[in-house]
Amino acid sequence: RVVYVDNDPLVLVHARALLTSSPEGRTDHVDEDVRNVDSVLEHTARTLDLSRPVALMLLDVMAFVGDAEDPYGIVRRLMDALPAGSHLVLSHTITGPGWADVDTAAAYWNVHGTPRLTQRTPEAITRFFDGLDLLEPGVVSCTRWRPESTGDDAGEPEEVAMYCGVAAKRR
Repeated sequence: RVVYVDNDPLVLVHARALLTSSPEGRTDHVDEDVRNVDSVLEHTARTLDLSRPVALMLLDVMAFVGDAEDPYGIVRRLMDALPAGSHLVLSHTITGPGWADVDTAAAYWNVHGTPRLTQRTPEAITRFFDGLDLLEPGVVSCTRWRPESTGDDAGEPEEVAMYCGVAAKRR
C-alpha cells in the first residue's frame, strides 16, 4: 500500500490519472501540505495500517519547509505516529563550501519561484534523524548512498548537492 501526499495541483492531476489500485495492493493520494501533520496522518490512516511498520519517504520535501515552520518538529511528529520498525527516508538539497553554483540557483529560485526553498547543511539535515538509528553510510550525497559497483575502476561517483539518509525507528 502506498499513499502519496502533495499539495501541488499539477501533481494531483497526474495522481488521479495514473495512480490505480489492484486486489494485491492499494494506492492513494492526499491533497495536503506536510505542515498539516494531523491531517496527513488522518488521511493516510484510511489506506495504511499505522499500527504496522511504514516507510516515510520525504524526498526533497523538507527543503520547502522554512526553519520558522519547525521542520524538525514536523518530521518528529510524523515518526512519533509510526510504530517501531518504521523507517524514515529523507533527501534534501544542501548548502556549504564548494556549492556556490547551487546557492546561486537556490537564490534565483527564491526570487522567481514558489514555494521558497530552504537549503541546509549536511549537519542540519542529519538532525532530521535525531532519535532514530541512522543506517550506513549515514547522511551523504545521494550518489554516494550505497552506489552499486560498476565493476570497473571508475571510483566513487561524483558528489551532488542533494543529500539523503535512511534511519530505522527501533522503539
